[in-house]
Amino acid sequence: MARSVAAVYTLTGLSHYDGNPLIEALPPIHDDEVIGELLCCFPAFPSPDELALKPKLRAHCVNRINEIVVPMDLHLQFEASFSQLIRGGYTARNPFHRDAVAMLHATDDTQLRHSGFKSSASTLAIFGLSGMGKTTMLNSIVKTYPQVILHQRYTGKNFKRTQVVWLKIDCPHDGSPRGLCASFFAALDIALGADYTEKYMKPRASVSMLMQHVSQLCRSYNIGVLIIDELQNLNLLADADAKQRILNFFLTLSNDAGIPLIYSGTNSTFKLFSRVVRNARRALGIGDYYFDCFQIDDDEWSALVQTFLAYNWTGEAIELTPELYIKLYDLTQGNTDFLVKLMMLAQWYALSNEKKITPELYQKVYDHQMIILHRPIEALRSKDPLQIADFEDMMPAREQVAQMMTVARARHARRVGVALLQLQSLSNQSPDTGAAPAGRRLAAVADPSFVSDAQKVAESGDWEATAKEKGFTSFEDDIELW
Repeated sequence: MARSVAAVYTLTGLSHYDGNPLIEALPPIHDDEVIGELLCCFPAFPSPDELALKPKLRAHCVNRINEIVVPMDLHLQFEASFSQLIRGGYTARNPFHRDAVAMLHATDDTQLRHSGFKSSASTLAIFGLSGMGKTTMLNSIVKTYPQVILHQRYTGKNFKRTQVVWLKIDCPHDGSPRGLCASFFAALDIALGADYTEKYMKPRASVSMLMQHVSQLCRSYNIGVLIIDELQNLNLLADADAKQRILNFFLTLSNDAGIPLIYSGTNSTFKLFSRVVRNARRALGIGDYYFDCFQIDDDEWSALVQTFLAYNWTGEAIELTPELYIKLYDLTQGNTDFLVKLMMLAQWYALSNEKKITPELYQKVYDHQMIILHRPIEALRSKDPLQIADFEDMMPAREQVAQMMTVARARHARRVGVALLQLQSLSNQSPDTGAAPAGRRLAAVADPSFVSDAQKVAESGDWEATAKEKGFTSFEDDIELW
């Protein structure tokens, strides 16, 4: 798909989409079969001419394995959500609606909030193990859309507008707000051939002013979706307030300016939301997608293995025996990136040493050329959450969600318990009980052997049942959960 195209308007047949040039100019909503063809990437298979070349030349062909994209069910599901995300975000930003025009011309946050505009934008979140193909999937999907659409006339009237359908930025390695703004300006400059980086990234420009420029440009160019990749880098930001300010800024873009968002990061991204679960709920929006390791009996894992084995430049066919299949899984633990590395390294070794690819050769390559990956792979192989926790990016997403919710529930149980104990203390105080006289404060002395009901609830394996047993659940409606 071309980066920049002239607008061609096509009715969708849906009343809430038709009549909006920003939606009508988008590509058709395709069926899954068409999407699968658009997303897949199968570079040229080894040809007889290539196989007749010297081994050193054939070794250069092995890099093609890196280009392979095999669409999975998750890809098709995400593309459907992506399609709805963009179009849904544009429904409230119809350039012929009064509130959308007021939002577009707002010069500050106050005008933005009082424009009368009501956002229809939502968010998507992609979490997953490092190397499982999140960025590859995103890049494949956005390429099915033109990045920039140039409008001139609509229904016989002048309509000069530049529409940036999608913009993908990487969270900077240090997670800094200033670096994030610079990444945004740089991405927009590439898309439009502009020079906003030079215009706005001045040494004395404050972060708040830079963020205001980001918001204005998102609205001015009708950005259909803003994709923030490598979001886990925010964890490197030591300033908790700055970290929260960035998350709040993203939410403001979605809620006040109507910009749909896609968050993408490794599983350590969950740390960003672990203290404020409300942010996690809002971040997930219309859906969250998890890229966890494949299981050995997954049909999609089998398809990946067979596809990669077909790209073989050693000259000798590789038979996929049960032994080989088990060996490949054992050495990669269902991680796509590890599988690609193992396949490529094994072919390079076989070509340079005139060896045949066997399970033993894969083991030898793993032992001597993948040493840096041994610890995380061994942790995955152990299935031990404590070992996997040493590699946050490797911990399965659903386990991190469960861990985050456990902490939040324990915190909630403590709050409920404290409230109950305070109410009981107040109700039990009377002149006969030796309560402290008004105006006099007595220092409490802690009894180390005493375990409060609240603590029992917080430490219980089934906190909800224990809370009910202790009579705490009746206070749930009176205590703010998060």
